[in-house]
Amino acid sequence: MSSLPRRAMTILSVLGLSMVIVTGPAQAAASSSVIVNTDGTRAAEAWFNRSNGTHANNAWFDVYDAKCDANDVYVEYTINGDADRTKKYNSGGCGTTRGFNLRTGQFAISYRVCVDDAGPNTCSEWKGDSN
Repeated sequence: MSSLPRRAMTILSVLGLSMVIVTGPAQAAASSSVIVNTDGTRAAEAWFNRSNGTHANNAWFDVYDAKCDANDVYVEYTINGDADRTKKYNSGGCGTTRGFNLRTGQFAISYRVCVDDAGPNTCSEWKGDSN
């Protein structure tokens, strides 16, 4: 134990108080994200959030529509290298964020965020992460 915690414990014991030292990993969600731009400005963003004891212990996505262009945005993803792609839409409009629970347990995920615009949709690069 370093001298600082010893001094603090000595001072606290003289005062009749106790000190608790907590170690170990934090329980906050770690995440990654992708952004897609249209016409040079951010149009959408998706955050992948690892399980952290919330959202029924599921990992989840937050999908943000950043641009007032009347286009829906969505996250497209695959889990554990599956060939099937799943899309989850945010149709709430400019400035809205929509969350989607995924699943519990360990898994690898690849995802991207897209704007459902005219013609081929505009999408970010694919990003990999894991829960």
